[in-house]
Formats: sequence, C-alpha cells, structure tokens
Amino acid sequence: MAAKKLRRARLSQELCERLSRHQITTCQDFLCLSLLDLMKVTGQSYGNVQKLLCKVSLACAPKMQTAYEMKVRRAVNPSSAFLSTSLHGLDKVLHGGVPCGSLTEVEWLSDVDRL
Repeated sequence: MAAKKLRRARLSQELCERLSRHQITTCQDFLCLSLLDLMKVTGQSYGNVQKLLCKVSLACAPKMQTAYEMKVRRAVNPSSAFLSTSLHGLDKVLHGGVPCGSLTEVEWLSDVDRL
C-alpha cells in the first residue's frame, strides 16, 4: 500500500507536481520524510503538513476489518474462503476445501498402483 501514488491519495494537482519535482511520488516517499523536510518541500505550515500526513496515511492504510466481520463474511459466502476439490472426503479433511489465496500442490506417486 505504501507504493500507492500520491495522486491517488487525493492531494491537489499543484501539490503533487511540487512533490514530484523532488522525486516524491509515492505514499512511502512522503511518509519517510520528516515534518521539517515536508514543510520545506510543500511550502506549507506545520499544522497543514500534519494534516497532509494524516491524509496520506489514511489513503495508503488498508481498510480495517475485525475478526468477527471476517467470520460473518465467511459464513455468508463460504465459497469465498475455500475452493472445493469436489471430493467430499478430502473437502471434509481440509475443512471445506483448499484455502483461497494459498498455493497447494497435491501429488500422487505413480508407482503405487503398480504394486
């Protein structure tokens, strides 16, 4: 999220251009500077720079969600949390299927059926 461009943080066009002249184009670039450096680069007062810091911080922070919200969302739409293998026994052992967003490899030895 820190790689988010400052233009997407809803800063004014003039301010974005001023910052880009100093190679400050991402939220990370902006947030890594001290208040004094930001005051020099933006030409803004201490209070305005603090407001800008809050605005940029909120723009690049992920949306907060509680564990309860995640549990409710999963209960409403269980298919979004797991990908069914279409094998009932395997899905039961995996507690619903293969977790979405994970990399899983299922392998079977070819020599087993030759025994």
